[in-house]
Amino acid sequence: MDTPLDIKIRAALNDRRGQWLQIAKRCQVSHSWISQFVREKIPNPGYMTLRRLEAELFQFVQHPEGHAAEAAHG
Repeated sequence: MDTPLDIKIRAALNDRRGQWLQIAKRCQVSHSWISQFVREKIPNPGYMTLRRLEAELFQFVQHPEGHAAEAAHG
């Protein structure tokens, strides 16, 4: 069974403390939002926000054909 998206994102953000400001800017959320999300203060974070964070944290790009492909971040 797959890990729920919010738990997966929260764990990845915990692993990347110190990078939250850059992640926030690239994902169009505030640093405060990330901090509150990690502390479980946001009960309904929004699916599209979590998907943007997932794409940033796990470095993949969803192609129009629906296939995920690894992408270098640069």
